[in-house]
Amino acid sequence: MANLFSALNMSSSALKVHQAGINIVSNNISNMNTEGYHKQKLNLGTLTLDLPIGNNVYNQVKTSAGVEAISVTRYTTNFIGSYYRDQLTDQAYLDQQKQAISDLAEMFDELGGNGLDSALEGFYEALDNLNQYPSDMSARINFLEAAGTLTNSMNHISKKLENMKNLGVGDGSSPELLQQSELNTSINSLNDYLQQLANLNKQLSNSNTGTLENNNLLDRRDVLLNEIAKLADFKTTIHDDGSVTLTLGGTKIVSGNKVLATFDLQTAAKYDEYCQQNGIENKNECNAVVRLIKENGSVIENVNNRFDAGKIGGIIDAATPGDGVNVYSVIENLDTLAQTIADVFNELQTREGAFYLESVDGKVQLSNTDLEQYVIFTTNDGSAEVTAGNICINSLLTEGDGYNKIAAAYFEDYDPTAPDPLANIDLNAVGNANNIIAMIDTKTNATSPAFDGIGNIPLSDYYSGIISKVNAALTSSTNAADAQDAVVQSLDNKTAEQTSVDLNEELTDLVKFQTAYSASARVFTTCNTLLDTLVNLGL
Repeated sequence: MANLFSALNMSSSALKVHQAGINIVSNNISNMNTEGYHKQKLNLGTLTLDLPIGNNVYNQVKTSAGVEAISVTRYTTNFIGSYYRDQLTDQAYLDQQKQAISDLAEMFDELGGNGLDSALEGFYEALDNLNQYPSDMSARINFLEAAGTLTNSMNHISKKLENMKNLGVGDGSSPELLQQSELNTSINSLNDYLQQLANLNKQLSNSNTGTLENNNLLDRRDVLLNEIAKLADFKTTIHDDGSVTLTLGGTKIVSGNKVLATFDLQTAAKYDEYCQQNGIENKNECNAVVRLIKENGSVIENVNNRFDAGKIGGIIDAATPGDGVNVYSVIENLDTLAQTIADVFNELQTREGAFYLESVDGKVQLSNTDLEQYVIFTTNDGSAEVTAGNICINSLLTEGDGYNKIAAAYFEDYDPTAPDPLANIDLNAVGNANNIIAMIDTKTNATSPAFDGIGNIPLSDYYSGIISKVNAALTSSTNAADAQDAVVQSLDNKTAEQTSVDLNEELTDLVKFQTAYSASARVFTTCNTLLDTLVNLGL
């Protein structure tokens, strides 16, 4: 009867073990589409009793106690580690750069009706028309309208570029815009992930390795570490219990169940104020400054340079001066173009020897009275510095008969100190020319000192150079991002081969555990029936 009890116990434990196996298979199938899930396997072992055996077969049988569940194996791979997360960090940075350059390129899509090409071309066409009809009122008005279209286009593009920069990192002064920025969203996500990781560390330290609970926590940990890696380049140290220590730039951020430091943002203006108060040389060139807030309350005011990779690094670099092409450099190039346009045409309009046509007593005659007031381009905010955002047409030219003040004539040998400066001028002499022709020449000729700011190249060529740099940067960033995406995809595929759930394998294991469960149930039933019979017989 003792042997029957032993068999009954073995079949009972076998039922539990194979039920556990069915549960593991069920868990695998349930999570076959769960991101980051690693398939698991129940490891079985023979359960034996520590009894003397000797050469007695019956004693040998007595030492067998059936089967036991030893552990639950989590299928993993060497690709789930620091190398894979490094690749994710690079991928996030390059994808962010690609997106930023793509947005820039879209703003200068001439075929899509964006950019300045058509406005510049229309401006020079209006100049050519004015050259043919220098005294015609409609030609003058058409020229001013074309100039207005050019400045409006520059204003529009500049505003879109500023908005793009603001969406990324704010405008450098407004706390509200900073809170609405993509950088702030990413920093908030990072802080949230850090707290989740600390909570997971606590759960991992309290769970037993080789259990279903522990394996599921490890899956969640790896997914979380991947999300953190996409934001920034953290150094990760994984301990024996599965918990993680995160470090950024030599500072511990998460250790055990504690978040030792978090991050927040301040505007560039606020940081500049801090630097002035503390005698610090301000080398920050971004509109937003990331601060590191330690658990003890101490603060590192500027850790932007620690975010040199990941999405956060990509956002910062997209709006920071540097050698590459980004929104900052394009704004700077357009501002230079606007300043040069204003300098070149204002110099030609008001230079000594330039004259406009003036009607006096019904007669048209040359005049240069107050010509210095009638510059063509000025600023809409009163600033002395012309930018793509503030360049505009001088309102004196668009009010009343101001259009008549366009200096169409130029005399090289004009001498303002002579008693009658115009009296001795030979209008047909070499060197005396139509001033409009000099303006038209700026399309292909860049000899004036006013062109120094753009490297002494024609205006249209300088603008084409901006477009070329943006398109080249788009090609380069796209190729780099696509290549990195391929690297990550390859690692994902190799990882999936070893860790993802194979439905055919799971169905095979399910049949195996179901069969074993059914067989154990029959043994249990048989032993139970025999015991009942023996009890009824009084044995």
